[in-house]
Amino acid sequence: MNTSRFIARLIGPLFLVMGLGTLIEGDLVRALSQEFLSNVSLIYLAGMLTLVGGLAIVNVHNVWEANWRVIITILGWLSVIGGVIRLLLPEKVQALGASMLTHPHAMIISGAVILVVGVILCWTGYELAGEDKPARKPKSKPKAASAAAKPKSAKTARAAAKPKARRTAAKPKPRKAAAKSRARAAASRSTAKRTASRKPAKRARPARKPRRTVRKRR
Repeated sequence: MNTSRFIARLIGPLFLVMGLGTLIEGDLVRALSQEFLSNVSLIYLAGMLTLVGGLAIVNVHNVWEANWRVIITILGWLSVIGGVIRLLLPEKVQALGASMLTHPHAMIISGAVILVVGVILCWTGYELAGEDKPARKPKSKPKAASAAAKPKSAKTARAAAKPKARRTAAKPKPRKAAAKSRARAAASRSTAKRTASRKPAKRARPARKPRRTVRKRR
Protein backbone atom coordinates (compact mmCIF):
# COMPACT_ATOMS: atom_id res chain seq x y z
CA MET A 1 0.00 0.00 0.00
CA ASN A 2 1.44 3.36 -1.02
CA THR A 3 1.34 6.51 1.12
CA SER A 4 -1.35 8.31 -0.88
CA ARG A 5 -3.83 5.46 -0.58
CA PHE A 6 -3.10 5.01 3.12
CA ILE A 7 -3.81 8.69 3.90
CA ALA A 8 -6.91 8.63 1.70
CA ARG A 9 -8.26 5.66 3.67
CA LEU A 10 -7.78 7.61 6.89
CA ILE A 11 -9.11 11.04 5.88
CA GLY A 12 -11.82 9.88 3.46
CA PRO A 13 -14.16 8.22 5.98
CA LEU A 14 -13.67 11.12 8.45
CA PHE A 15 -14.70 13.72 5.85
CA LEU A 16 -17.53 11.53 4.63
CA VAL A 17 -19.10 11.25 8.10
CA MET A 18 -18.50 14.93 8.86
CA GLY A 19 -20.15 16.00 5.61
CA LEU A 20 -23.19 13.78 6.16
CA GLY A 21 -23.52 15.01 9.75
CA THR A 22 -23.34 18.66 8.65
CA LEU A 23 -26.03 18.16 5.99
CA ILE A 24 -28.35 16.06 8.15
CA GLU A 25 -27.93 17.90 11.48
CA GLY A 26 -27.12 21.43 10.34
CA ASP A 27 -28.62 23.18 13.37
CA LEU A 28 -26.74 20.97 15.80
CA VAL A 29 -23.42 21.53 14.03
CA ARG A 30 -24.10 25.27 14.00
CA ALA A 31 -24.66 25.26 17.77
CA LEU A 32 -21.50 23.21 18.39
CA SER A 33 -19.49 25.63 16.23
CA GLN A 34 -20.78 28.62 18.17
CA GLU A 35 -19.77 27.02 21.46
CA PHE A 36 -16.36 26.19 20.04
CA LEU A 37 -15.76 29.74 18.83
CA SER A 38 -16.81 31.20 22.16
CA ASN A 39 -13.79 29.60 23.88
CA VAL A 40 -10.38 30.93 22.78
CA SER A 41 -8.48 28.13 24.50
CA LEU A 42 -10.25 25.54 22.35
CA ILE A 43 -9.31 27.50 19.25
CA TYR A 44 -5.68 27.51 20.40
CA LEU A 45 -5.72 23.76 21.12
CA ALA A 46 -7.37 23.06 17.74
CA GLY A 47 -4.61 25.10 16.09
CA MET A 48 -1.92 22.92 17.68
CA LEU A 49 -3.57 19.67 16.58
CA THR A 50 -4.28 21.00 13.09
CA LEU A 51 -0.68 22.18 12.65
CA VAL A 52 0.75 18.81 13.72
CA GLY A 53 -1.58 16.90 11.40
CA GLY A 54 -0.84 19.19 8.46
CA LEU A 55 2.92 18.92 8.95
CA ALA A 56 2.65 15.12 9.10
CA ILE A 57 0.82 15.04 5.76
CA VAL A 58 3.13 17.55 4.06
CA ASN A 59 6.32 15.81 5.19
CA VAL A 60 5.11 12.39 4.06
CA HIS A 61 3.02 13.34 1.03
CA ASN A 62 4.03 16.51 -0.81
CA VAL A 63 2.93 15.40 -4.28
CA TRP A 64 1.83 17.94 -6.89
CA GLU A 65 0.40 15.90 -9.74
CA ALA A 66 -2.67 16.33 -11.92
CA ASN A 67 -4.66 13.55 -10.23
CA TRP A 68 -6.50 12.76 -7.00
CA ARG A 69 -3.27 12.74 -4.96
CA VAL A 70 -3.04 16.52 -5.11
CA ILE A 71 -6.18 16.73 -2.93
CA ILE A 72 -4.28 15.20 -0.02
CA THR A 73 -1.40 17.64 -0.50
CA ILE A 74 -3.77 20.63 -0.58
CA LEU A 75 -5.51 19.44 2.58
CA GLY A 76 -2.14 19.12 4.30
CA TRP A 77 -1.07 22.66 3.42
CA LEU A 78 -4.49 24.08 4.38
CA SER A 79 -4.14 22.37 7.77
CA VAL A 80 -0.68 23.89 8.25
CA ILE A 81 -1.90 27.39 7.35
CA GLY A 82 -5.06 27.04 9.47
CA GLY A 83 -3.08 25.81 12.47
CA VAL A 84 -0.64 28.71 12.25
CA ILE A 85 -3.48 31.26 11.99
CA ARG A 86 -5.34 29.72 14.97
CA LEU A 87 -2.17 29.86 17.09
CA LEU A 88 -1.13 33.37 16.13
CA LEU A 89 -4.52 35.08 15.66
CA PRO A 90 -7.17 33.24 17.70
CA GLU A 91 -9.36 36.33 18.20
CA LYS A 92 -9.60 37.04 14.46
CA VAL A 93 -10.46 33.40 13.87
CA GLN A 94 -13.23 33.75 16.44
CA ALA A 95 -14.67 36.81 14.70
CA LEU A 96 -14.40 35.29 11.20
CA GLY A 97 -16.11 32.07 12.30
CA ALA A 98 -18.97 33.98 13.94
CA SER A 99 -19.59 35.96 10.77
CA MET A 100 -19.64 32.76 8.65
CA LEU A 101 -22.15 31.08 10.95
CA THR A 102 -24.60 33.92 10.50
CA HIS A 103 -24.98 32.99 6.78
CA PRO A 104 -28.09 30.82 6.31
CA HIS A 105 -26.52 28.45 3.75
CA ALA A 106 -23.14 28.13 5.48
CA MET A 107 -23.82 24.65 6.85
CA ILE A 108 -25.15 23.34 3.53
CA ILE A 109 -22.20 24.63 1.50
CA SER A 110 -19.54 23.46 3.96
CA GLY A 111 -21.25 20.08 4.38
CA ALA A 112 -21.46 19.53 0.62
CA VAL A 113 -17.78 20.39 0.09
CA ILE A 114 -16.64 18.12 2.91
CA LEU A 115 -18.88 15.30 1.66
CA VAL A 116 -17.55 15.49 -1.91
CA VAL A 117 -13.94 15.42 -0.72
CA GLY A 118 -14.70 12.46 1.52
CA VAL A 119 -16.37 10.52 -1.30
CA ILE A 120 -13.41 11.11 -3.64
CA LEU A 121 -10.86 10.00 -1.05
CA CYS A 122 -12.88 6.94 -0.04
CA TRP A 123 -13.36 5.93 -3.67
CA THR A 124 -9.70 6.27 -4.57
CA GLY A 125 -8.53 4.70 -1.31
CA TYR A 126 -10.76 1.63 -1.25
CA GLU A 127 -11.77 0.99 -4.87
CA LEU A 128 -8.73 -1.20 -5.68
CA ALA A 129 -8.14 -2.93 -2.38
CA GLY A 130 -6.99 -6.08 -4.20
CA GLU A 131 -4.03 -4.34 -5.85
CA ASP A 132 -1.98 -4.40 -2.66
CA LYS A 133 -2.23 -8.18 -2.33
CA PRO A 134 0.78 -10.08 -3.71
CA ALA A 135 0.16 -11.77 -7.01
CA ARG A 136 -0.07 -15.54 -6.98
CA LYS A 137 2.64 -17.48 -8.69
CA PRO A 138 1.49 -19.33 -11.81
CA LYS A 139 1.26 -23.06 -11.52
CA SER A 140 4.01 -25.05 -13.20
CA LYS A 141 2.92 -26.58 -16.49
CA PRO A 142 3.27 -30.37 -17.04
CA LYS A 143 6.19 -31.87 -18.87
CA ALA A 144 4.07 -32.53 -21.94
CA ALA A 145 3.69 -28.80 -22.46
CA SER A 146 7.47 -28.31 -22.36
CA ALA A 147 7.92 -31.09 -24.93
CA ALA A 148 5.50 -29.33 -27.24
CA ALA A 149 7.67 -26.21 -27.30
CA LYS A 150 8.73 -24.83 -30.63
CA PRO A 151 11.98 -26.32 -32.05
CA LYS A 152 14.96 -24.11 -32.41
CA SER A 153 15.69 -22.70 -35.83
CA ALA A 154 18.72 -23.75 -37.86
CA LYS A 155 20.42 -20.38 -37.33
CA THR A 156 20.21 -20.60 -33.54
CA ALA A 157 21.51 -24.19 -33.63
CA ARG A 158 24.50 -23.16 -35.75
CA ALA A 159 25.19 -20.16 -33.54
CA ALA A 160 25.16 -22.41 -30.49
CA ALA A 161 27.45 -24.98 -32.16
CA LYS A 162 30.10 -22.47 -33.27
CA PRO A 163 31.42 -21.48 -29.83
CA LYS A 164 31.59 -25.16 -28.84
CA ALA A 165 33.72 -25.98 -31.88
CA ARG A 166 36.01 -23.07 -31.14
CA ARG A 167 36.47 -24.17 -27.57
CA THR A 168 37.35 -27.73 -28.59
CA ALA A 169 39.78 -26.51 -31.26
CA ALA A 170 41.45 -24.10 -28.87
CA LYS A 171 42.23 -26.81 -26.30
CA PRO A 172 46.03 -27.52 -26.33
CA LYS A 173 47.39 -31.05 -26.59
CA PRO A 174 48.79 -32.61 -23.44
CA ARG A 175 52.51 -32.20 -22.83
CA LYS A 176 53.26 -35.92 -22.66
CA ALA A 177 51.85 -36.63 -26.12
CA ALA A 178 53.82 -33.73 -27.61
CA ALA A 179 57.07 -34.94 -26.00
CA LYS A 180 56.53 -38.48 -27.31
CA SER A 181 55.92 -37.27 -30.85
CA ARG A 182 59.09 -35.16 -30.75
CA ALA A 183 61.15 -38.13 -29.48
CA ARG A 184 59.81 -40.35 -32.24
CA ALA A 185 60.65 -37.80 -34.91
CA ALA A 186 64.19 -37.38 -33.58
CA ALA A 187 64.71 -41.19 -33.48
CA SER A 188 63.51 -41.61 -37.05
CA ARG A 189 65.90 -38.88 -38.21
CA SER A 190 68.90 -40.47 -36.48
CA THR A 191 68.17 -43.93 -37.95
CA ALA A 192 67.85 -42.45 -41.41
CA LYS A 193 71.26 -40.75 -41.07
CA ARG A 194 72.92 -43.96 -39.90
CA THR A 195 71.60 -46.07 -42.76
CA ALA A 196 72.66 -43.41 -45.24
CA SER A 197 76.26 -43.40 -43.88
CA ARG A 198 76.62 -47.22 -43.94
CA LYS A 199 75.68 -47.82 -47.61
CA PRO A 200 78.79 -47.54 -49.93
CA ALA A 201 78.60 -45.41 -52.94
CA LYS A 202 78.05 -47.36 -56.12
CA ARG A 203 81.00 -47.28 -58.57
CA ALA A 204 80.32 -46.43 -62.12
CA ARG A 205 80.97 -49.41 -64.40
CA PRO A 206 83.01 -48.72 -67.54
CA ALA A 207 81.19 -48.99 -70.76
CA ARG A 208 81.88 -52.22 -72.67
CA LYS A 209 83.34 -52.02 -76.13
CA PRO A 210 81.31 -53.69 -78.78
CA ARG A 211 82.81 -56.99 -80.05
CA ARG A 212 83.94 -57.19 -83.57
CA THR A 213 82.92 -60.30 -85.40
CA VAL A 214 85.41 -61.47 -88.00
CA ARG A 215 84.06 -63.70 -90.67
CA LYS A 216 86.35 -66.35 -91.94
CA ARG A 217 86.95 -66.61 -95.59
CA ARG A 218 86.36 -69.91 -97.21
